Amino acid sequence: MRHAVALLLAAAAATVTSQIAWTPIFLDGSSQVDLWTQSSSGCACPGGGGEQCACCVRDGACPCGDVAPARCAQCGLEQYCSNMCNITIDSRILKSKSGKTFGQIKSPSIEGPGVCSYFLQPDAGQRVEIQLYRLVSAGRFNGSSCVGGWLQLSGASAVQDTTGEAETRLCGTNERYTPPVVLFADYGASVLEFRIIEKTVRSQFLAFFSFTSLSNTQGVGFHPRGGSRIPHTDCDWLYQDVSCRGAGTCVLASPGYPGLYPPYRRCRYLFATNSVHTRVKIVFTSILLPRDHCTTDYLTLRAGSSPSAPLLASLCEERSKTLEHPGPNLLLEFNSGALVPPYDYNGFIAKLEFLERQDASDPTPTVAVASQPLAALVHPNHNGDKSSEIEVDALSNEISTSNGRVGCGATVRGYGPGGVRSGHFDTRTATWRAQCAIHLIGTPTDVIQVSLFNYNLRLQSCRSHIEILEGLHELSARGDRVDRSERIDRALLRVCGPAVREARDPAGRFLVRQAVTSKGSNVTIFVRRASSRNVDEEEFVDGGFAFHDEQHEGTVSPDATCAATHYGLSSPPHGGVSAPSHHHIFWNIEERLICTHRFIPASNQSVTIEIQRLERMWSAEPPGAVAGGGGCRTACGDAGCECRALTPLTYHDHIALVAGDGTHLSCLCGDFQAAWLPVVVRSWTSLRLEYSVAHYTYASRGFDYAAAYSFNDDAMCGQRTYTTHSGEISSKNVSVTGSLNEFFYQQCTWVLDSNVERQLFIDISSEQDKSCSSWNITLHEWSGLRAHSEGGLAATAGELLYTFCARHKNHTYTLPWRLNTVVIRLVALSRQQPLYSIRWRSQVVRANNRLGPPTPAPAAAALAPKNTPRIYSIGLIVVYIYLGNM
Repeated sequence: MRHAVALLLAAAAATVTSQIAWTPIFLDGSSQVDLWTQSSSGCACPGGGGEQCACCVRDGACPCGDVAPARCAQCGLEQYCSNMCNITIDSRILKSKSGKTFGQIKSPSIEGPGVCSYFLQPDAGQRVEIQLYRLVSAGRFNGSSCVGGWLQLSGASAVQDTTGEAETRLCGTNERYTPPVVLFADYGASVLEFRIIEKTVRSQFLAFFSFTSLSNTQGVGFHPRGGSRIPHTDCDWLYQDVSCRGAGTCVLASPGYPGLYPPYRRCRYLFATNSVHTRVKIVFTSILLPRDHCTTDYLTLRAGSSPSAPLLASLCEERSKTLEHPGPNLLLEFNSGALVPPYDYNGFIAKLEFLERQDASDPTPTVAVASQPLAALVHPNHNGDKSSEIEVDALSNEISTSNGRVGCGATVRGYGPGGVRSGHFDTRTATWRAQCAIHLIGTPTDVIQVSLFNYNLRLQSCRSHIEILEGLHELSARGDRVDRSERIDRALLRVCGPAVREARDPAGRFLVRQAVTSKGSNVTIFVRRASSRNVDEEEFVDGGFAFHDEQHEGTVSPDATCAATHYGLSSPPHGGVSAPSHHHIFWNIEERLICTHRFIPASNQSVTIEIQRLERMWSAEPPGAVAGGGGCRTACGDAGCECRALTPLTYHDHIALVAGDGTHLSCLCGDFQAAWLPVVVRSWTSLRLEYSVAHYTYASRGFDYAAAYSFNDDAMCGQRTYTTHSGEISSKNVSVTGSLNEFFYQQCTWVLDSNVERQLFIDISSEQDKSCSSWNITLHEWSGLRAHSEGGLAATAGELLYTFCARHKNHTYTLPWRLNTVVIRLVALSRQQPLYSIRWRSQVVRANNRLGPPTPAPAAAALAPKNTPRIYSIGLIVVYIYLGNM
């Protein structure tokens, strides 16, 4: 009688179940009683007791002796012949006594309730494998878990889970599994527990065990390759392009592969690239999940490192699949539900490749041809003055690009036919040279933003260095800079070697951006490095650049990732803004991205913002929330459009128009109605357009929009001071667009100041029938001056004296005696322009130039005692018009 163990078994392609691989134990011979017993009698008994004892398999079996003369067992386990329950199986002991690292477990027949456990101790570099062939009266599956009894494989140090939701538990009444149900335990010792909770007559199981080597690269010896386990996680892995060079060098799989994976797991595999033009290719060679359970057992691929990132693909019923997407980050998530009979599935296995390929959606930078000197490229800023032009570097005989990446000696123009507004530079794309220069030339109104992603400088004492300089420069034959520009030679950034920067930290997260913004329209990037190339420690720098037109795109904020300001006195009276989806400098940003355009009208201006076009926006909901835009909705009313969500607005893509004090005047998110566009807000104070992407990645760059703005000349609102004893303030009609969602926002302040003591009467009237939340006018005492957020001093409103609403129609308010200065405020947010009239008059008691003491009130002067302290008039009266939310 012979038996053999095949350590590797390739999955056959004939049937679905054949994708499961296990360590089969082949038994030949028709008379074998069990794995180790050839026949129950016919061989010599130990100690010379005759020929009536069991005949053992020659390779690795030993007789059980007197406790069971008709049976044999594996050498090393013969002491458990009479009761194979609550035993320890040690790989090293088993190997030394039987020469085998596999065996058979046939549990005793248990009359429940009862329990048998098997402690399996692998040697170093081994994993525990269990093959279940039969299960009798071991509980039942209730649709979500095993109840009444089960067979469970878990780590020896694992905390027992009484619910069973986190453990690999199998159950059934009378089950025969062909092929066997295969379970693997990858880390250290394991416990196989057979537990019967209910009363049974006969509960039993038959299984094989194997201590399988982890060093094999296929089949049962599978082990993830090329990745690193993320600390403090159950089954999360990180794969980076720097570790996966070449096809097949990186392999990933579901936990326990090629065996049955554990239930209720969420395993994440992060694929991280370190180059703008690297794409990720995932080849799923096998996907085997339970049938009709796509809601619980499935794979998702997302564009980013967060589980809330945009969904790229979802896999469930596929048997194989190839996916390819650009970086910088992709997240594969494997989800499993309850273990479902008949347990004929084993998860997935995939190969990972990182491909250097340009994204077809990226604009390819156009560079100057090296056959002509740079002097032929007259910069529009110079108006034909060739004294400020530059020539090709003395050491640069070629202009180099590769797959759209700008290399050493290149000159990139941000204007004219073929010009580009953003791109990626990489000194590794050109022929090696010790001195390297890259020139970026913009229009007269441009500034240039440069962001460094990765660099490596080896030479000591700054002999290797990177400089980002204002203006255009060239290199002499000695490698010195020669300034040919009219601008001052100002270094924006200097990095001295030795220095190394990688885009990511060891956990795969992007590092804080290292970026600069020029003050002028020309920038030169210089790199000095070793004279000869060392492939193992190549010196290089790569990064992104973008041209920003401050005349039309606003004054850039150098301290913010994405912010610009438009001033009414210097910006064009009309213009437009849109989403910054084309910017290569955002490649290494993966988080919430906020881009703002702030509009500041002059004192005699208002500003109108009109959102004209808007794509459907997306929700990056936290785990457990509804995703896909359903978690946020837009509601428009008389007081603007509002974003309504159960979770914070930061979890949702949105675009908002925000007042200077932070008030959201209009907000659009989720599945808004296209018929609501355009949304228009006209404001007489500063206004901010806020573009917020809940989870931005360079591969999935958020939503698109287009908005127009205009600065309007009108003197309707703003702070005014009046010193006349009587007068009138009334609203003025302004032009309207006629849009359904056009809103007016006003914050107006008037100060009535008198140089004499008086009794002041203020009459306010309106023909409109609007609520106080739509607009109102308030009267306040004056409490001094304060610095205004947009420059200058502004009156501060003190104690509230009176509030007028449009529905009051008309009211006359008499101010307290000697209150000679008052503040009037108007605040409004409404679809209709506020219509009002404010008139004031004063009753003067007697002239007073404030050089002498104040005059007492006429009715009280005769009654005041001679020693009564003098009271001086000190107040200002301020009138505010307030337009609030409805």
